[in-house]
Parts: sequence; C-alpha cells; structure tokens
Amino acid sequence: MKKEQVKDIEFSTVPDVRIRVILKTDIKEVIENKKKYPFELNNSTDVKISTTKRTFSFTIFSGYTWNGADIPRLFWRIIGSRCDNDFLIASMLHDYLLEFKYYMLEEVLKHQMSVKEYRRLTSLIFRHVIKEQGTNVVKANIMSWCVDVFQMLNKRSWKCQ
Repeated sequence: MKKEQVKDIEFSTVPDVRIRVILKTDIKEVIENKKKYPFELNNSTDVKISTTKRTFSFTIFSGYTWNGADIPRLFWRIIGSRCDNDFLIASMLHDYLLEFKYYMLEEVLKHQMSVKEYRRLTSLIFRHVIKEQGTNVVKANIMSWCVDVFQMLNKRSWKCQ
C-alpha cells in the first residue's frame, strides 16, 4: 500500500501574519507569552487539505499565536531563522495541527488514521507549504525530515489521551 502524500493545500484567504508587539502597558505574563509566541494570525482562514487518501477542512481563527519555525540558532545561516517569510505560514499550519491534534484526529478526521500516520502527515504538510512558499526542494526535504525526526523523538507529546 502506498504512503499518503499531500496533493494540495488551499487557504480561503491569504493568512495575514502579524508580529506581536510588546507594549509598555503589558503585564509580565503577556510579555512572556509574546516572546514565546511572537506571531499572530490577524484573519480567520479556512484550510482545505487534499491528499492521495482523503480531503479534510478546518478553520484557523484570527488570534491564533505560534512561535515560528523551531530552527536551532546554529543552523540559521544555512536554513534561515524562525521568522523567515518562507516558513511563517508553514510553521503556523504545522503548529496548529500539532496543538489541536486530538481535535483534528477525532472531530475532523473522524479516527480515519492513526496517531503515527497523522504525525507523518503533519511533516508532509509542512514540507508542501514551505515548497509552495519558495523554499527549494532539497532544503524543504531536509527541514521536513528534521521536523519528522524531532516529533518521533518527542514520543511523550504523541501519546493519546
């Protein structure tokens, strides 16, 4: 049986990514949150993902925050930084899929795939989007592989509740 591949990803509107600015009036907790999650989606967007096995849709709502691409500083000169424009939309979608994995598996995908298959699919989705945003194929494959390996090693976050 062939492994699932991503065919297409459509956004109903172009995601409007904003940098969260730290204000003088922000309390300590808000400042820490803005530092940890410096990016915010300023508009809601419906996402439709088509693969070789399924099509599914969901909405990422305005106000969603994330930390950008988790690229170790050591590799920024080679790969790019976490705030590189080529990675912002891909990191937003990937982080959303991870943060809401139980909702996605249970409500959106209706238990049609295993946690292991979903983990792999999130890496493929990340690769697809960064390639669409202009990252060359070699770099996109390396980044996707690194994301997938990191997720495999972080097994505790993939245990089902």
